[in-house]
Amino acid sequence: MTGYAVSASVLGAIMQGCQARQKVDLSKWQPMFFTKEQGLTVAAMSEQILPYTKESPGATDVFVHEYIDVLLAECTDEKGQQKFRDGFAQFEADCQSTYGKPFGQCDAEQQLEYMNKLDVAARALVKPLTRAELAEKLPFILKFKEMTIAGYFSSKEVAMNILNYDPVPGQYVGCYPIAEVKNGRSWAL
Repeated sequence: MTGYAVSASVLGAIMQGCQARQKVDLSKWQPMFFTKEQGLTVAAMSEQILPYTKESPGATDVFVHEYIDVLLAECTDEKGQQKFRDGFAQFEADCQSTYGKPFGQCDAEQQLEYMNKLDVAARALVKPLTRAELAEKLPFILKFKEMTIAGYFSSKEVAMNILNYDPVPGQYVGCYPIAEVKNGRSWAL
């Protein structure tokens, strides 16, 4: 669902301010599900989806690559893992045939161009699908985007510094006037 649609509130949340950028040392990361090279590719892919800006941390700044690795290693069944591996292998093979090198060795402009091309094709493919069909036929790039967005918005830094955060929620208000929402931000879960 979030793999192919980003609401205005989510986009607005991404563009809000945050703390200074962390320096993430990917050389020390030991993936559980991926090989080291695949893990670095996943980090580069997630950073292309949610890059660092002055107003918000990038996906690697909040360790989305590690979230995806743990999600696949510990929370995904063998069928789901194999489906991801197959999609990832096809992603890399298509990149190799397009640019003559793996995704991780492409420059940032090539990476963005390649991912945008796949995104456009995937959106066209899923447009006529029903929700039931979408669950089974969601293209790899959209599933990856969904995982990236989920990891990003469930991170502590984003929840506390970009979204509104209330560790002990008060009363339920079903219809809350948008003008009264703190800084016009969405709420963290």
